[in-house]
Amino acid sequence: MLATAGTQPIGEQWSHEVKWDGFRVIADIADSRLRLHSRTGRDVTDAFPELEPIAAVLKDALLDGEMISLRDGRPSFESLAERWQVNDRRRALDFAAQQPVSVMAFDLLRLYGVDLLDRPWTERRHSLDQLELPAACWGLSPVYADGPALLAATREQGLEGVVAKRHGSTYQPGRRSPDWIKTPHRSFQACLVGGWRQQTGTSAERIGGLLVGVPDRTGSASGELRYVGRVGSGLTAATERELRRLLGPLRRADSPFAEPVPALDADGAHWCEPQVIIEVRHLTWSSGGRLRQPVFRGLRPDLSPDQVRRES
Repeated sequence: MLATAGTQPIGEQWSHEVKWDGFRVIADIADSRLRLHSRTGRDVTDAFPELEPIAAVLKDALLDGEMISLRDGRPSFESLAERWQVNDRRRALDFAAQQPVSVMAFDLLRLYGVDLLDRPWTERRHSLDQLELPAACWGLSPVYADGPALLAATREQGLEGVVAKRHGSTYQPGRRSPDWIKTPHRSFQACLVGGWRQQTGTSAERIGGLLVGVPDRTGSASGELRYVGRVGSGLTAATERELRRLLGPLRRADSPFAEPVPALDADGAHWCEPQVIIEVRHLTWSSGGRLRQPVFRGLRPDLSPDQVRRES
């Protein structure tokens, strides 16, 4: 179940939680074993061995939550992306020792064989609150009645925002529901990379800017990739190397965008199949459908291309 972007709702039928800056994860505990899945259904269990202790205290449960990695006391989205790609057990254990993650659980979908999807949010949350989770790597996302106060506090602390949840709402897997309303302090957008510009003054094909798009999800044009801008700010040397590794095999001869890319951006561009997903922070959208002042924030290996859509 996904939240809809909007103005924070007020009223006794709503409760409010911090919007954590991480990757969404579903944790399935059964037969004393933990399985972790991303929003795309990808199994990422082996990448996070530090989360396994939950299987020793819960015999059967299905949890929804946000995986976070703390840096200087705050969730760091950027530090999660590299860990998400790890498949080697030894490397995963090294990461777990040096840069452990935790999960902030915020919903309970099954407990001891009982399906809770059709129960109201208040009942699911009450059951979740009764669980004893291993504190070193698992936590309960706190719930607050005063939404405006939480919104102000999260803004002051530099957190991502707030999610409001309607008390009587059932859990609707895969649906973006108005029963959950997210109010972020900053504007983020997941984008598909459709090409890149070479870094000025380099002989090798170093990436200086990414040409990105968002699929049109409306009307007869649904699925067409709309060009939304060039992203150059925020690219580090390490990220640029990883992008070259990912984008190299996806080269194509022509642009994947539905409309012509402005000549200033298209000149000398290398085109690619739109399979790699990044997230950018931006100021707002222009009237022409472009991102204003986009800054690269990180790769989004937890998403698939069909899950990318324009955020309000």
